[in-house]
Amino acid sequence: MGMDWENLEAHPLSLIFDNLVERIDHIYFSAVCKNWYSIAKFNYQNRQIQNNVLPMLMIPAENIWERSLYGISSNKHYNFKLSVPTHKRLCGSSHGWLAKVDYCSSVTGITLLNPFKDAVSITLPPIYMMHKYRRRKDYEYVVHKIVLSANPTFKPHDYVVIAIYSVCQFLAILKAGQKTWTYIDDVHNLFHDVIFYKGLVYAVGLKNNIVSLDLSYLKDEKVISKVVSLKGGDYVERTYLVKSLEGDLWLVRKFIDFGDEDDEDNVEPSHGTKRFEVYNLKLDLQTGELLQMLKIDSLGDNVLFLGDSDSVAMSASYFSSYLQKDSIYYTDDFYGDYPPYPNGPFDMQIFNVKEKRFSQHCPFQPSFKQMPPALWVIPPFQWD
Repeated sequence: MGMDWENLEAHPLSLIFDNLVERIDHIYFSAVCKNWYSIAKFNYQNRQIQNNVLPMLMIPAENIWERSLYGISSNKHYNFKLSVPTHKRLCGSSHGWLAKVDYCSSVTGITLLNPFKDAVSITLPPIYMMHKYRRRKDYEYVVHKIVLSANPTFKPHDYVVIAIYSVCQFLAILKAGQKTWTYIDDVHNLFHDVIFYKGLVYAVGLKNNIVSLDLSYLKDEKVISKVVSLKGGDYVERTYLVKSLEGDLWLVRKFIDFGDEDDEDNVEPSHGTKRFEVYNLKLDLQTGELLQMLKIDSLGDNVLFLGDSDSVAMSASYFSSYLQKDSIYYTDDFYGDYPPYPNGPFDMQIFNVKEKRFSQHCPFQPSFKQMPPALWVIPPFQWD
């Protein structure tokens, strides 16, 4: 007798679902039939799984107009094609949406894409650029990062977009429905990352310089950056802000080895990440000011995912069979003055903060050559 898979009881189906880690496998499971769909929906709505979803790596596909997904839990390449151009750099991955820069000779346009929901898109108002890009092919890199406060699918009239843009890496803010961006004063610039944290926006730059922004004034289009810290430090190529599982705000500094800069035969802009440093920022929640900046030698239950996407923390204990404890999973997001890399985005590894050693999460593939960096994405699971 053949097994009646469609009408399996809830308990065995839940056991099957429990052994699926990647979000795409959850989607495949729910698409089998109505019974399996109801089991997936129940598990998402009644268990902690909805807050514990591993990011997947969006990588180039063979078709230049598509990208595919790589699961780090299974070291598996999924035959799941997304209508996202492979040869175009994406300047953000936030709440399941991607951001790309559109070429225009006079202004810089940005489009938000949702490849997981019928490839729907949102065209944002153009950003005014005081400093123009030098060559046409550089336009993809003039917007460094886009971060969203919420998923526009669920909150179409109540989300905020933060952009880090231009060679000076200024900040600009756009609220849903606004026709123009709100530009933050240019006294503070060279920002690398931004985060929405406890009612404020925090931005971090090259030398640990941190500012906070109170968006309650956004309706008046007068948002002033408040200095949280001007604490100096060694120059660092990348900095990130991430909310820990415990609710603290962490600063992560990424140091890159450029090799022998005097070597004329060295055509690559980077020899790869040298190390990371992680700090816990103790803030005065009333004033937003920085009280202490404590270096962390162990991440506890946190596993960090960093790159041209939202900086996020996942639970090492929840994913104990799949994630390396005390580790940072990162993608290649340093491009400097050399877009694109001659040999592609090769600097994608795992850094163990406690043991200070590197390992691999996604092997470099021939399709990566001369392509923009891969991104971490968390495919949204929607119950229509």
